[in-house]
Amino acid sequence: MKVNIIEDEPKSLIVEFEGMDRAFAELIKYELLKSKDVEFASATKEHPELGWPRLIVKSSKSARALVLKAIEEAQEEMKEIKAQIPKK
Repeated sequence: MKVNIIEDEPKSLIVEFEGMDRAFAELIKYELLKSKDVEFASATKEHPELGWPRLIVKSSKSARALVLKAIEEAQEEMKEIKAQIPKK
């Protein structure tokens, strides 16, 4: 996977996830929407067969910091899920 920063402003961020499907961007969006500081979060893909998914964030605080926090929170949730699945 490669991450392309399309727009990086203090209160807005657009990130493209090259080599991934839309699910990854949706997971981060889900975590972002839990924050009261996020004004808008969307996971988009212009065409199902072309291009890469993008995460679009608008916030009242640092959009970059909020995205990084959302990624950390998603990682923690995945660890909790992983711990609940027994190994064979």
